[in-house]
Amino acid sequence: MKDYKQFANLNIEEIEPVEVTELEKKRVQHHVLGKKKKHPVWRKFAIAAVILLGATVTTPFAFPSLASQIPFMKNIVDYTNTHLLNSNFSDLATVIEQVQSSEGISIMIENAVFDGTSVSLTYAIETDKDLGEQPYVNGHFSVKSASGYAGTSSIEKINDTTYIGIEKFTPHFDKGAPEEILVRWNPYEIRTQAEVTYKGNWQFEFKLPKLQNEVKLVHATGQLDGVQIVVSSIEQNALSTIIHYEQYVDEATIKEWPHATSDIIEVKDNLGNVYSVNGNGGFSPDEGRSFELSITIDRLHPDATSLILTPQIYYSKGSGQITNMPIMEDITVDIQ
Repeated sequence: MKDYKQFANLNIEEIEPVEVTELEKKRVQHHVLGKKKKHPVWRKFAIAAVILLGATVTTPFAFPSLASQIPFMKNIVDYTNTHLLNSNFSDLATVIEQVQSSEGISIMIENAVFDGTSVSLTYAIETDKDLGEQPYVNGHFSVKSASGYAGTSSIEKINDTTYIGIEKFTPHFDKGAPEEILVRWNPYEIRTQAEVTYKGNWQFEFKLPKLQNEVKLVHATGQLDGVQIVVSSIEQNALSTIIHYEQYVDEATIKEWPHATSDIIEVKDNLGNVYSVNGNGGFSPDEGRSFELSITIDRLHPDATSLILTPQIYYSKGSGQITNMPIMEDITVDIQ
């Protein structure tokens, strides 16, 4: 709330607003897969250090347009077609509207939601610096009592000075997700495709309630070349559906492929509806012999009685050395 007190001393009548131009949609995604202390999931993603705690700091705004637009972007979800957000995200998200400015770049978090497994948030960047077409934000997410994270993000350019971003990350809780979480986000730099880096100090802190989930225990399995997939539970809430599964790798396979992992790449129901899949990552408690993983899809069609999952296996020797990616036979899960 300190951000708004900064605005109280500004003479808005003397400030000329900046007009937002027509949206030029261009999507870009880069994936960062976090890790639990015991063993990380290795795939085609970069490994990022996480957990950096800090207090919220507010600074004055550098751009006149910000004072005349509090916040300077509204309804961010209307400007993006990313599959990272569920269809009714805006209806269920908590309004955050925190703004931080550092080194001539302002970042505003608009909304966020915690579905019991993952956190999704929308934010905007305003700056007079040239960030190019596809910048990306480096920063630390931390959640109190969480021990590891996996995440995905997307940034889109709106005009020469404005960008919108989506962050989705999954904290791991050893004792189950609490009813409310305290989230800290500390972006420390923005990098362009041309490898130009703009460092700053943006720090956010906010609380999110957990959406209420209905959990159904299931048991459906699939197996291919030394890797077994076991679908164990399905959680449904007003926003999303979370499918939890385990992966088991036999001894012979783990010796040849010490970083064999899997994804569920497609989900459809018995009615023919196909759901966009967002992987939440996972962790291994035993050096890659088993993994606990999950994916998130949209809410299920009310008349669906079963789901058909298509897993893909990544056989890797580590450091991105994936040499084989076969598709496993579909796994059918009864959801009645």
